[in-house]
Amino acid sequence: MEMRSRVVVLAALLLLVPFLSLSRADPSAYKVVVPQFEKAPKIDGKLENPLWTQGAILNSFTQYEPQEGSVPSEETAVYMGFDKKNLYIAVRCFDSDPRAIRACLTQRDKVEGDDMITVYLDTFNDKKRAFVFQVNPCGVQTDGIFTEDRRMGPGRGYFEFDKSFDTFFHSDASIDNDGFVIEMGIPFKSLRFPHTRPQTWGLQIKREIRRKNEEIFWSPRSRDVNGFLVQAGTVTIDGIIEKGRNLEIMPVMTGLKESGKKFDPQAGLNVKFGLTSNMIADATLNPDFSQIEADMPQVEVNQRYALYYSEKRPFFLEGQDFFATPVDLVYTRKIVNPLWGTKMTGKTGKITLGFLSAFDDSSRAVDLIAEDDDEEEEDEEIPTYKALVNILRLKRDLYPESHIGFILTDKEIHGSWNNASSQYNRIAGVDGHFKFNNNYRFSFQLLGSSSKAEGEKAGFVPAAKFNISRNSRHWRISVDYTHLPPDFDASLGFIRRRDIRSLETRLSYAFLPQNDIIVDIRPTLEYRRIYDFDNTLTDDEIELGCFISGWRGTFFRAEFSTGMERYEGIAFHKDSFRAILDSDPLSWLRGRLAFSFGDGIYYEENPYLGYKTSFEIGLTLKPLTNLRAFYNVENETFYKTKGGEKEYQINILSQRIHYQISRTLSLRLITDYNDYDKELYNSLLLSYELRPGTVFYLGFDDHQEKDDSGIFRKQGRYYFIKFSYWWRI
Repeated sequence: MEMRSRVVVLAALLLLVPFLSLSRADPSAYKVVVPQFEKAPKIDGKLENPLWTQGAILNSFTQYEPQEGSVPSEETAVYMGFDKKNLYIAVRCFDSDPRAIRACLTQRDKVEGDDMITVYLDTFNDKKRAFVFQVNPCGVQTDGIFTEDRRMGPGRGYFEFDKSFDTFFHSDASIDNDGFVIEMGIPFKSLRFPHTRPQTWGLQIKREIRRKNEEIFWSPRSRDVNGFLVQAGTVTIDGIIEKGRNLEIMPVMTGLKESGKKFDPQAGLNVKFGLTSNMIADATLNPDFSQIEADMPQVEVNQRYALYYSEKRPFFLEGQDFFATPVDLVYTRKIVNPLWGTKMTGKTGKITLGFLSAFDDSSRAVDLIAEDDDEEEEDEEIPTYKALVNILRLKRDLYPESHIGFILTDKEIHGSWNNASSQYNRIAGVDGHFKFNNNYRFSFQLLGSSSKAEGEKAGFVPAAKFNISRNSRHWRISVDYTHLPPDFDASLGFIRRRDIRSLETRLSYAFLPQNDIIVDIRPTLEYRRIYDFDNTLTDDEIELGCFISGWRGTFFRAEFSTGMERYEGIAFHKDSFRAILDSDPLSWLRGRLAFSFGDGIYYEENPYLGYKTSFEIGLTLKPLTNLRAFYNVENETFYKTKGGEKEYQINILSQRIHYQISRTLSLRLITDYNDYDKELYNSLLLSYELRPGTVFYLGFDDHQEKDDSGIFRKQGRYYFIKFSYWWRI
């Protein structure tokens, strides 16, 4: 069968797959009216205050993993109430074997592999976005933002939320002979919600029992429903509550001492003001982007396209979901050295607004021609410029889980909008997301860019992306089309590749044993076909895969791909295999093994088809409740021919040791070694984190490089300090 015929067949299956449906609980049974407390209960994790018994009681939990719709193996009861300042939630988690409860004392937002209580608050009840509050049995907090378009993962359809959002809330917990108790007090000032009375919010509560691979939800969750928040219950708060409108001020002091140089202190200021209970303005002056967080090392040799590194800077992290679109037009790491920034995010009625403006002192030039990012020499001096960056994002709700949107990005170098001598890149676009017939989703984005650089100007350049998908209990089917011309430049975005007209299809079916050993088995078939704008076929690939999940959070994924990739005018035909095994079998042990082998292209001026192998082994050890050690070994080897001479070999060793002295005080050691670059990096950090924004850091970084005689020579040594204090007025 010809490749094009296969595409047509796979796309047609999207419409031919029969609708599947199972009954689920009546959503009217999951509507709660929260009573008002006469006084605030003490948040101590004890559940001893009789005031909790006056609250709304939620105890109708249903299992989702491993057996959807089954009765949970352990009982759970939730108590809810409110006063003018806070929403109060207490959870009694019964456990037949309290000694087996998984709980670690660690940093805020760093909890992994523990038993957990997670509360989702969809404060606008629009089924699109929710505040997330999570607490483990040691009382350690995690918070974030869940958005429907962030749901991820093949197989059982697990999902994640964005943990970069930080706010203040009270919590405590304790473990006893009956299980554990968690108590929370969530200030209304920490939330955004409409200016109405009563307040009606979407509510979902999840409990995770890790050793049993069990997830239970208060409002039953079903694989038959395409969406998470649409399956939430509702909570009504009828009373006078404190609005989210407030003023927050956070001064920041940092200092850096490089060996051989003077100590360099810097002062900065962050201000947040609630224009309304649902609209927030932020401003930052000389923002702190010091070395508190380090990127995990990646293999950078022989990469055709740029690698993605996550944003770690607080000002850009918060509210980043407001600027998300199908084409990644806002990649804030492109704003390299901002001197100041302003931002406004929020929602009024059915309109969601995001605006960001920053002045970058070290911006890269505008690129009018599509070139592979890796072709720049490592030692090449890249010129930088001063640039003004502006981003505007608008979305209007149409109906649950559907919206229409607009985005405008503008990067101005050497001047302003009207300066004829400036370089610039401007993009405008509309996008939409529509859910229909319960299981189907359709999204699109239509864009146009205009750029000028070094006297050359590119007029209006159109681009587009379309997706249609169907997700149900067993079937997952999607078709994507991407249209990105070679002269479409997104200077503020992350686009690995331009000059493509790409069609991708994906079809998978889930077998659901749903037992203690295997939860689901999902074979997958993918096909992609890409042409450039000279109508040359550049990629033609079929991929067969299988995902299996089950016992104690174990999952296995294997993929075999075969196809053609064109590079420098040469069509290379490649076959490759890769697999990943990840497991969390014990409270003190988590392991990951990944490996691949097959044909690979050596991306040089005279490219050739060689043979590439790789493996990665990762271990997380928790010998003590407050001690966690992560070790990772990554290897990549490229051979000129299978079994022949090596072109290169790379080994990267990484170590992360974290010791939590108390809930607020911790010590962290990072060690990375790359034997290809012969570089050794060490970092030691002492952290005191009272609450988000009120922190003290004292750190030491050391960078060494091995010379030809095998001796490590110092390349740089840095001492840094940071102090910030958060006032909420």
